[in-house]
Amino acid sequence: MVPPGGVPPPNRRLDVEKALRGQAEPAPGPATGYRQGSVSTNPMSPLPPTSGQNLSYRGDRASQYEGSASVDQGRDSPQPSNTDQEASTEVKFKELLIKYKNVKRLYFENKFQITHLTGQVEQLQNAVANQRMSQSRTAWDDNEYSTRFNRLNGAINNLSFNIRKDWRRLPPWLDSYVSVDAVKTGKQEMTAVGRAIVSRWIVEEIFDKCFHPGLDPQLSSQLKQIELSIRGNAYTMHSQEEFDALTTKVVNWRMATLDGLQQRLNSPEMGENLAMLISKATKKMTAYLYQHLNNPPPSGVEGSTSMIAELAVAIATNLPIESRDVAIMYPLPGDAVQTHLMEIEKTGLPTLDSHNKSEIEVVAGEGEGEVEDEADKDMEKGARARGDKTKTGTFASKSYGSVSRVRVTSTDRQNRPGFLKDAGKVRFAGFMALEVRGRQVLMKAPVWTV
Repeated sequence: MVPPGGVPPPNRRLDVEKALRGQAEPAPGPATGYRQGSVSTNPMSPLPPTSGQNLSYRGDRASQYEGSASVDQGRDSPQPSNTDQEASTEVKFKELLIKYKNVKRLYFENKFQITHLTGQVEQLQNAVANQRMSQSRTAWDDNEYSTRFNRLNGAINNLSFNIRKDWRRLPPWLDSYVSVDAVKTGKQEMTAVGRAIVSRWIVEEIFDKCFHPGLDPQLSSQLKQIELSIRGNAYTMHSQEEFDALTTKVVNWRMATLDGLQQRLNSPEMGENLAMLISKATKKMTAYLYQHLNNPPPSGVEGSTSMIAELAVAIATNLPIESRDVAIMYPLPGDAVQTHLMEIEKTGLPTLDSHNKSEIEVVAGEGEGEVEDEADKDMEKGARARGDKTKTGTFASKSYGSVSRVRVTSTDRQNRPGFLKDAGKVRFAGFMALEVRGRQVLMKAPVWTV
């Protein structure tokens, strides 16, 4: 009710103003359409974001991560199960355990037999070692043999040089291989001729006729013949194993023979036999040379032959007591050159005339006659049938002081094992070859070729 006078009271007017002001002013709080967390702060604003805004942002990010994790959890592939692998491993382990138990059981069950067999193996090894030690007898080593043979070669060279101008005639086995004017001139060729004559005499009269210088001469000669027969009567061998077996056979026979002769070899007669052999060899060698030298002979020949005989007998004393087969070989004129046993001398000699080249004949000692090898004859006939040109050659194989003369074709000579193709033939050798059969060659024979 309006008070009289038409003027409203002041309190009513204040209430109307407040009502109008309340309709015009927006209500406090976020505006309509506001999304929590959508308000982005201005990065250029110097003021830091309010705590309310930061918390709402973090809460929104965490809810997003939780939502994506809940969605991806259903997409993960299932992990493989290890039950099959574990079962297979367990089965293998059980199998190995069973095998180990079986082996352990068998070992303890057969332990006695194993111990017994081990003892037998040790006994056999000891027996083999003792046998090898008992059979391993080495009088001289390789260096000592080389030294001794070098001394012998030097003594022969000295004698040959001293008598090079005193030759009157030559032995028949060497006459065809020496030039016509060699005896008259008495130069380098006659020195080589003297070396050949003395070297062959030593091989045939000492090394090939004496089993042991300390034995009775007749017994020693017979035993040497037996030793040569063991190797000479062997069948044809085609492999290194067969050669080694034959060498072992010869060595075993020689060792057994020496064991049976120990009483004689240790007797005082041994020294007497050695001195007798040296004296006999000196006289025979001197007489042999005097047959081919001028009369009167030059001085000093007997002294040189005595030294040569002593050196040769000393070597012959040690050869049979070796457990290895130390072989001495002298190449005869006409033999094919074997490079593993022979060394061709670089200093040349005067050439032979046509007559000497066409007639190649080897004669040793007092042996006469010619023995043709049937196998070589058959090969020669086959070569003639093929139209190959044949050559007459000599392969001298000494057997108890005689030399056999054989004919071979050029094709056969080239195809034979151990011979160098187109190497020529031996004219004569100045010294002997020294070989440990089956092992190595200690010294090659110096040879001159045709």
